[in-house]
Amino acid sequence: MTTVASHPVRLLGLPLLATAFATLPAPVFCQTAASAPQNTSPKSFAYEAVTVKPDSPNNAFMKFTPDSFSMSGMPMVMLIRTAYGVLMDDQIVGLPGWASSEPMQIQAKMDPETAAALGKLPPMEHWKESRRMLQELLADRFGLKTHHASKDLPIYVLTVAKSGSKVKKITNDAGGGNASYGSGNISAHAVPMENFATNLSFTVGRVVVNKTGLEGGYDFTLEFAPEGADASDPRPSIFTALEEQLGLKLVPAKGPVDVIVIDRIERPSEN
Repeated sequence: MTTVASHPVRLLGLPLLATAFATLPAPVFCQTAASAPQNTSPKSFAYEAVTVKPDSPNNAFMKFTPDSFSMSGMPMVMLIRTAYGVLMDDQIVGLPGWASSEPMQIQAKMDPETAAALGKLPPMEHWKESRRMLQELLADRFGLKTHHASKDLPIYVLTVAKSGSKVKKITNDAGGGNASYGSGNISAHAVPMENFATNLSFTVGRVVVNKTGLEGGYDFTLEFAPEGADASDPRPSIFTALEEQLGLKLVPAKGPVDVIVIDRIERPSEN
């Protein structure tokens, strides 16, 4: 069974903002934007009431609770990133300037029955449905229509370092892989490198492609200084930590990445 841990939305390409998140965890091993399905789940979950209005950039946050979603002080691009699992600005094509610069305040509430049913879903399904609900919110209140395309963008390739792999292969594990992610630490058991590469995408802000050639599941722990850590933090960067502790390396490259093309988006009427 996959263990989940909280992952804040990264403010890539924007000034660092204070963020607060609650209760709804993002899955540790979820699909990157390159393979994330769009609106494939039954439309059985939806927000009952949604309010949208302009906001100031002060006290910016995005928060999920068991029966609501709220966003304050952030432009629409952040909501689109969250709804579609987008890692980089370049993965959204055709977005008008206002959607990247004008902060919005959004309050979305579920009815009790919807919240109860959503809460009964396994973590991976819970996150998938929560993202789909945001896609529906965007379509309903902002008239958002999109399609997918491919574009060559900066990526990272995960390879084995010259020093050789230091991760421990698990030859027999009936329980399946699991991992926990904290702020600057990762602890994994029987985790495939493909899954690890996918999750690294959310840490480094680019799609990570697994080219290690390592098959099966692996045990490892990783300690690193998270983005924005104080200069006094003695831990190395994620790039140095990967090579020194796991014998793995992230190599910058370019490759085809799935992008979200904006066909239509409108400023919502305030309510």
